[in-house]
Amino acid sequence: MNAKLDITTRQYDENGRIDTIKVTSESEVYNKNGDVYVVYKEEEDGNKATTTIKISDDEVIIKKFGSTNSNMIFKKGNITETKYRTSHGLFIIEINTKELNIDKNQVNCIKLNIDYDIKIMDLFKGRNKIDILVEIKE
Repeated sequence: MNAKLDITTRQYDENGRIDTIKVTSESEVYNKNGDVYVVYKEEEDGNKATTTIKISDDEVIIKKFGSTNSNMIFKKGNITETKYRTSHGLFIIEINTKELNIDKNQVNCIKLNIDYDIKIMDLFKGRNKIDILVEIKE
């Protein structure tokens, strides 16, 4: 199924600064074993990546493949660690999911809200909030 994907990420650093990143993309949506998969391609500064969002009942996994590679797992109350591979090297990211709201009950629409603390080695520590809206086209 084809879908329109809107992602808004708000990053809060230790000094109270807020960065907002918005992505709008066409995507493909698949259902497999009770989970929903949203796949889309993105390009930033000439670097291409394919991202897959796996939506389960109580967990969201965001996998990115391309010039950057990562596998971020969000499950409320859980702390997970992932490797983030870029052209600048390998970074270890710690994710502490504070809130995870998954709404798959609306017709042709999926809404996700993820609130988590993030620590990238000794380089960055902050909080991120991601809002994802998937609007399935008929």
